[in-house]
Formats: sequence, C-alpha cells, structure tokens
Amino acid sequence: MASPKQRPIKAKDVDIFSKDVESYNQLLKKLIDMGSTIIHENNISVTMKLNGYPTLQLIKPVEEGAIVAVGKMEDILNNFDFTVVRCGLISSTEIMADIDFLKDEKKLILRIKNIHCPISSMLRCMKYSRKGYCIKPMEVLKLFADWDNRNDEYKERLYDFFERSSDHLSRKEIDELEALLWID
Repeated sequence: MASPKQRPIKAKDVDIFSKDVESYNQLLKKLIDMGSTIIHENNISVTMKLNGYPTLQLIKPVEEGAIVAVGKMEDILNNFDFTVVRCGLISSTEIMADIDFLKDEKKLILRIKNIHCPISSMLRCMKYSRKGYCIKPMEVLKLFADWDNRNDEYKERLYDFFERSSDHLSRKEIDELEALLWID
C-alpha cells in the first residue's frame, strides 16, 4: 500500500488492527453488515472475504506476552517482524512507517526488527523470499541466536508439536501451537 516501487508486490490480504475492543467490535459488525463472509477464525484474527476486496484479516485486540495487536499504531507496528511490513495507513494520503521501510522496500530487503518465534520468523522469511525479497546472512543469524536463547521447555514443546503435526491435532493443540509460534 505504501511501496515506493513502480510495480509493488501485491499483498494477498489486508490486516486491520483496532485501537481498542469497542472499535474492533464495531468494525466486525460493520464488515458483516456490508456482506463480508467469515472464512476462518482463530485466537488472533477473523479472516473475511468481501466481494471486490482482497481477503481481510481483522486482527483481534490481543495484548499477550510480547504480542501487541491493539492500541496505538506505533506500538502495533513496533511489534511487527520486518521493516517492509512495519507500515500502517493513517488516512487515504498518509502512512506511518518504520524508518527503514522505504529503503528496504525499494531494495526488497528483509530486515528483522522483532522476533516472536524464530521458527515462525524463518517461515515468514521463506514466504517473502518467494515473493522476491532477500535476506542477508546477518539477519538470519538473529534467528539462530534467538533460538539458542530460548529455554529447553519451549524448544521441547515445539519439537513435540511438530512431531505430532502429521497426526491430527485437536483445536486446543493447534491453538497452543499457534501461541508458541506467535506469542512470546
């Protein structure tokens, strides 16, 4: 939405954050009243489809662990992992963005500024790589250092979930795995 590139890489969805619970509830109601269809819902978001629009991810107003998904835009953006996604719409002509957003977006560089889980961050690096972004080895090392600093219980829980993920996980187990991947 704010890329300085002549032909920006298109997003598959639009993430919408709220300043508080009341705003979230009003927006959810408004989107449903406009004819949005709920495709999926989990602890973190409601995925919706509205004809003529990209997929909408209405992010639930969560503040858990190091996850900040409600409140001031600056606080929410500082919670994002890459500089190229640290950008929010203020109005139809204004954005708030990370100081490195324009430089990194022009060069399609992934710079990591926040890690909730090194595994989910690596998966996101791979996703963005398929879109044409690249990451420098020093940035990847941040993920390894973060993993090394995690406690054994955290690592063992992830190993256990990944081993069992080929089997059927219960909704509760999936929610717990998502929390391990996205919430510090």
